[in-house]
Amino acid sequence: MKIHYLVTSLETGGAEFAIPDIVHALKTYGHHVDVTACEPRDMGAAPYLDRAGIPYRLLGTKRRPFLLTLLRILRLLRKDRPDIIWTSLSRATLLGQLAGKILSIPVVSWKNSASIRFTTTAGRPITRLWVADSPYVAQFLQDVMEIPPAKITCWPLYIAAPNSHPAPQWDGTTPLHIGTTGRLHEVKNYPLLIEGLALFRQRYPQWADHIRLSFAGDGPQRAELESLIKTYGLQHHVFLLGFQTNVTSFLKTLHLYTQPSRYEGMCLAAHEAMNMSLPVIATPVGEMRHSVQPGKTGFILQPDHIPETFCETLAEIFQHPEELHRYGIAAKSYIDAHYSRDAFMQRCGTIVERLAQITGIKTLENTPS
Repeated sequence: MKIHYLVTSLETGGAEFAIPDIVHALKTYGHHVDVTACEPRDMGAAPYLDRAGIPYRLLGTKRRPFLLTLLRILRLLRKDRPDIIWTSLSRATLLGQLAGKILSIPVVSWKNSASIRFTTTAGRPITRLWVADSPYVAQFLQDVMEIPPAKITCWPLYIAAPNSHPAPQWDGTTPLHIGTTGRLHEVKNYPLLIEGLALFRQRYPQWADHIRLSFAGDGPQRAELESLIKTYGLQHHVFLLGFQTNVTSFLKTLHLYTQPSRYEGMCLAAHEAMNMSLPVIATPVGEMRHSVQPGKTGFILQPDHIPETFCETLAEIFQHPEELHRYGIAAKSYIDAHYSRDAFMQRCGTIVERLAQITGIKTLENTPS
C-alpha cells in the first residue's frame, strides 16, 4: 500500500517529532510511505527525519496561499497516486481532505490536540478514519467534533525509551531546576509561569534565590517572554535556551518538569520527562489528565489560576522536597506500564487492518517479520 503522509510543516513540535516512529512502524508492516510538508517553518523536526533516514519534500520555502498549495498537492498526487492520503495538523488536514475528495483517494487524519479550528472541521466528513494521538483526544473527537465512533481509532504516539537515565534527585538545598520544552507560543501559557515564579519569590523570599526556570524551545512569543523576565527582574532565574537538539540532555538537568498548556493531545514532552523519572506539574489537559496524577506522579495547575497555583505548588515542594523523588519513581512506573514499543507496534497493526478495509487492498506483508 502506498501512503502519502502530508504534514503542515516540519517545525518544532510533538506531532512532527513523531513522524520517524510512525513511518518506521508503517514500513515494518510492509507499506510505502512518502512524506511531504506544506511549508518549512523552523525545520526543528527535520534532523529527526534525517537521522532516521526518512526522505521528505517541501512544497515551498515559505507558506504559500492556500489555493496555490492545494494545486501543488494535486499535481504531486496525480503524478504519483497513493492509495491513502494521511494528514497531520490542521492546515495539511484540510488540504489533504480537499485533494482526496477531488482525486477520489481515501483520507486518514491525525488529531493531535483537543481543539477545534476551521481547518480541522470544514472537511471532517471527507476523512474516512480519524486517528487520535491519545484516548483523551479520541473521546474529544466523539463528544465535541461529533465524529462517529466507527470512524475513530487511537494510536498513542509516545514510545518509552528503555533504560533511560533518571533525572537527578533534589536534596532540598541546592537550586531547584524546573524546565519545559516546546514552541514559545501562546497556547503553552508560558508567560503565566513567569508570573507565577515572580509571585513565589515575592511571597517566599526565604527560597527566592533557590530556583531556576528554563525554557527549551523557540517561537513567536520569545520577545514577550524576554520582556516579562526583565519586568520581574528574573534574568538570573529564568532562561530561554532556544531550540535544543538533544532534549534528553536537557531533561537530565531538571528536577521538575512543567507543562501549563491551554490544550494538548498526547503531549510527548511531558511523557518523555516522566520517562526520565521527572515529576510533572501541569494543567489537566489532553492525556495529562490521566498521567499527571496529584499526590502520585505530579501536581496539577488550575487553568484559570496558573500563576497562583504554580506559586503555591512550589512552596509545597520546598516544604516537602522528598515528594519529588517519590513522584518521579511513580511517573516512570506509569510510563513503563503504558507506553512500550510493543504496544506501539501492536496498535499500528490494528490501524493497518483498518487501512486495508478502507482501500480494499490486502497485502502479504501485513505482519512484521
